[in-house]
Amino acid sequence: MQLRNYCPEVKVLRLCSGGEEGIEAIESLAPDLVFLDIEMPKVNGFDVLDQTRGLHYKVIFTTAYDQFAIKAFKYSAMDYLLKPIDIEDLKAAVKKIDLNQKDDLGTKLRLLYSQLGLKSPQPSRISLPFGEAYEMVPFALIIRCESESNYTTFYLSDKRKVTLSKTLKEVEETMMNDSFFRVHHSHMINIEHIVKFYKTDGGYVIMSDGTQISISRNKKDQFFELLKKV
Repeated sequence: MQLRNYCPEVKVLRLCSGGEEGIEAIESLAPDLVFLDIEMPKVNGFDVLDQTRGLHYKVIFTTAYDQFAIKAFKYSAMDYLLKPIDIEDLKAAVKKIDLNQKDDLGTKLRLLYSQLGLKSPQPSRISLPFGEAYEMVPFALIIRCESESNYTTFYLSDKRKVTLSKTLKEVEETMMNDSFFRVHHSHMINIEHIVKFYKTDGGYVIMSDGTQISISRNKKDQFFELLKKV
């Protein structure tokens, strides 16, 4: 294998034969770096990213796309290797990876979709840690997300909760689904779990878990418009 032969600083955790196996490996092994082929049957490289965008890892695409598509990769600042892979390009790509720098993968992926003329699919679940494993949690189970400083707690409809070392802004960018609305700086709610909405006292909602959450003044008009469409 080229990585083992020419990039000894890289520890290969697993080789996967398809997208579904890749998703399972990313969730269970939590790698720092993933080499991801775009053209795969059933579950392609974009599907893998969409299903694991709640996890933090670097990506180097391997692709046989034409030069137009390569411009899209450059514009979105996504790393790539063009097939057939040149050894010097491989070594340079690995050397360039900075594992200490956080990537806004969601934003880069949306830019790439836009440049390729593809519609960015809305994710429908997120990977959350419970004990020693990660669980793919459907968005429908998430009632609300509450932040405190650099941490965000997810409250689920099955009474569980889990806290991530992410800001609410990072969580919001990762999820990017029409069901969620950030009502103020420390709270994002799932509109499907709103039980009641009160216009009095500045405006607040009652969620399905009984929590009362205020709507910030600068979000109120946008929130009213959203509720009209529900």
